[in-house]
Amino acid sequence: MVEVPERVRARVQHEPDRSCTVLVSGPQGEVVVGTTTRTDQVLAVAREGAARVFGVSELGLDRLHLSMPQPPYGRDGQTVRITSVSDPDDPSERELLGAVGQAHWFSHEGAWFVTVPGSGTGIHPGEELDFEPVVSAEEARELEAYLHLARRRDLPTGDGLAPRG
Repeated sequence: MVEVPERVRARVQHEPDRSCTVLVSGPQGEVVVGTTTRTDQVLAVAREGAARVFGVSELGLDRLHLSMPQPPYGRDGQTVRITSVSDPDDPSERELLGAVGQAHWFSHEGAWFVTVPGSGTGIHPGEELDFEPVVSAEEARELEAYLHLARRRDLPTGDGLAPRG
């Protein structure tokens, strides 16, 4: 059995189909340990893969350093449309379906802060967002007015996060 280092490095490589390939640095170099299309599965793929690479039954979160760079299909300040939500049975989430917002990458979560007019800012994984939405003139005006007002007054946008301009 190989000794597990104090810190095991893992990273995400974003694929053209928007899936995430997880790589772990092991004794033989960096190896692919799995691929997923769901952001909420990346950490599990990394932990299970690292455990396999080092021949242990489990690898503690305190030993894993996972790096998830901003995906190439999105950019900070980009207009997006929310196409799905984590819990469609929750009315507060369901009302966001189809909403237009402005996205900013939040690397710590491997997801996007999305500010939606009237709803504030929430965290959404990339698979819940359309990064090339068709946006009506009315939706664009409403988003710009909301963001402008929030910047001008430094208003919280739902959770204490205000867009900075």
